[in-house]
Amino acid sequence: MGKFKVSGNTIVRIDNNAGTLVTLSSYIDTIGALGKEVQSLDVTSFADSAERIIAGIEASQEVSISGAWDDTATTGPDAVLAVLPGTIGTIEFYPKGTASGSRKISGEFLCLYYKPRGEVKGRVEYEASFKLDGTISIGTAT
Repeated sequence: MGKFKVSGNTIVRIDNNAGTLVTLSSYIDTIGALGKEVQSLDVTSFADSAERIIAGIEASQEVSISGAWDDTATTGPDAVLAVLPGTIGTIEFYPKGTASGSRKISGEFLCLYYKPRGEVKGRVEYEASFKLDGTISIGTAT
């Protein structure tokens, strides 16, 4: 069943530099696709008439987030994300909120970069990118 995002339901939490999950949902406009992804391994032999593959290990995917820049102390994206590049922390993504039984996607991610940007007569924005370290956990909120 197709669904439209209902305002205020999507929750994104990211570890700050002290290892405490901080909810940044109100500062995020976009989060990249996030879920399980595996590599394929070619097992084709001379006896096969077509390519053959099997599932390999889980891919170390990248996910980016972006939105309105804010330098609110301790809770804004600048305070949380500016110190994260080069560190590994948890990201939790709840596409439809945190009610019991709602989908929860989480994992440990290396922060690759955090970059504020602006333009004339436009709002100041930021972008951050993370790379998966290990496996994605797909479960439900409790």
